[in-house]
Amino acid sequence: MVLASTYGIGIAFAAVVLFVWQGAIYMGAGLLSPFLSDGLLTEISIIGGILIATSGLSILKIKDCKTLNMLPSLLVPAVWFVIVEVFR
Repeated sequence: MVLASTYGIGIAFAAVVLFVWQGAIYMGAGLLSPFLSDGLLTEISIIGGILIATSGLSILKIKDCKTLNMLPSLLVPAVWFVIVEVFR
């Protein structure tokens, strides 16, 4: 209520857009769930943890890590698991 009274109708429009965006993510995850194995989720979680750690190192200015350049590494486990399934 405070945001709506302060920022007006823009917050209502943003809420609609946010609902559609998050709903699409939820529905997409539901469609992909049969294809996601425990091993694949573990590997993607490991890579995600490394990406979060490198972001933290950059934010703290300990090491300048280009985290955006590492984002394609999230595809490596998915491609690996597809290749393994095809040749099984």
